[in-house]
Amino acid sequence: MTDFPATAGNHDGFANFRQCLRRVRRPCRKPHGRSRDDHQRRCRADAAPPHRTATRLEAAEEPPGSGWGSDGDFARNRPPVRAPAERPLLRREAPVTASAPLPTGTELLARLDRLPVGKPHRRLMLQGGLGYLFESYDAVLLGYAASTVVALWKVESGLAGWLLASVFIGYLIGALAAGLLADRIGRRRVLMYALLVYVAFTLVAATASSPGELILWRILSGIGVGAEATMIVPYISEFLPARNRGRNIGNTMVFLGFGYILAGLTAVTVISPSPEPGWRIACVICVAPVLLLLWWRRTLVESPRFLISQGRIAEATEIVERFEREIAARQELPPVPEVVEPAAKPAPSRRSAIRQFAALWAPGLAGRTAVVCVLWFAIQATHYGYGTWLPTLLVLKGFTISKSFAFALASAVAQVPGYYVAAAISERLDRKWTIVVFLCCSIGCAAGLGTATDDVAIFCFTVALSFFMNGVAGPLYAYTSEIYPTATRATGMGLASATARVGAIMAPVAIGYLYADIGFGGVFAVLCGLLLIGALVLAVAGLRTAGRSLESLHAQPASRARDDQPA
Repeated sequence: MTDFPATAGNHDGFANFRQCLRRVRRPCRKPHGRSRDDHQRRCRADAAPPHRTATRLEAAEEPPGSGWGSDGDFARNRPPVRAPAERPLLRREAPVTASAPLPTGTELLARLDRLPVGKPHRRLMLQGGLGYLFESYDAVLLGYAASTVVALWKVESGLAGWLLASVFIGYLIGALAAGLLADRIGRRRVLMYALLVYVAFTLVAATASSPGELILWRILSGIGVGAEATMIVPYISEFLPARNRGRNIGNTMVFLGFGYILAGLTAVTVISPSPEPGWRIACVICVAPVLLLLWWRRTLVESPRFLISQGRIAEATEIVERFEREIAARQELPPVPEVVEPAAKPAPSRRSAIRQFAALWAPGLAGRTAVVCVLWFAIQATHYGYGTWLPTLLVLKGFTISKSFAFALASAVAQVPGYYVAAAISERLDRKWTIVVFLCCSIGCAAGLGTATDDVAIFCFTVALSFFMNGVAGPLYAYTSEIYPTATRATGMGLASATARVGAIMAPVAIGYLYADIGFGGVFAVLCGLLLIGALVLAVAGLRTAGRSLESLHAQPASRARDDQPA
């Protein structure tokens, strides 16, 4: 007899016989004749049990003489079948270790926190930094183009304020939505969807033909960039060790300065020479993050802290082990510290949106939430009120458009050393006092800029104000992401960011309406008052966070707050 290979399932009909001749993957238990009739006769002769295909391992283990048929000729004439070799694991496939018990969430966090900053951490910081680069480029670009768009479309100052504030309305919606969704579906998915929304509507904004249409598309694109910017720091902070978390987050924030510089260069080289198509070309350049989206899709992993909070220990274990392998390939890993398991381990739960926000105002967290909301409102209202209106304010003060763009570009360049200096001292001076010191210096620079009369003084105060106002961003983002537990960290960051967007919306609109009454100096007097309020609130009620793990910062409040979960 001749053994023809066959497909899985019952053999009945010429079609299956042809498939049987054609496919050679698995040997069939039954011998088949060389003709169609012989094949059908043999396959239909035995109706029970059903004719099934044998696996290679089963065929290899079949004892001699046990083949189908009474005379055993099939077993004697059948060619030997080898047992399959061990198949290598696929790239995304995790090894199965059924005998090894999974570590607890506390053990995984101890293993993650003891890792030195290595290649996987730097990759995450680069990915997050590029996200911030496009956020700052998008936010400031319309500020550079505002004077051009206002002149082209003859927009009055009140509507111009709404045009500048439109993207921040989207930021507000995106920040609130991202905070809620990230604590439910994960940080990675929110980042991916947010970037996709931003790219799509930014491209459409380049086709706007009226102020109202441009405002609409900017609001929709702002939803995407607001959600993405809100999630970056909470996401990467959940991977970074406590001993240098503030410095590394500050280094990530440097990309904000690069975005401002890129926006300034775009204004000088693209918008200024040819205003009408120039601002549209600048919007098309904003679509470049689609390349970042493709990279994120391949390499971005979910936060182990989020996975642990959801009870997905196996997935968190795989990610932590991947980090350990990458870092161990280049340096020796420190020993895992001893951990004490918490007495109570509440089961993961999904809270409604109202209860998620209510948890931020529970005992132990309410004071922290109030401090960060006041702080974010004051800083971002000043930052965006000053940043978006600076080119236009300089033009109204008598500068040419090209000269105002050059001043704004110089202030953008001054941001980069500000980020590095703040990041370097935030671990020694603590995030809280670094923010207070930089805010006090910003107040002095804003007061000087509001009273300056000659070009040199305006230039110097503009550069200095940019140095301190943007340098505070790194410690601010780090501080906010540290003071909340994992179960509410994204929601807390979303609320703080949304509060900041309220300030970012109100400040440009208010400046547009108040400038005619209070003038150049009055604008900066109002901004100084906002910064002073933020500095005083943080100095009196702020929390020291440097050098402490995320779990130790909120262990006591989280245990008292109803429905809170440990990180």
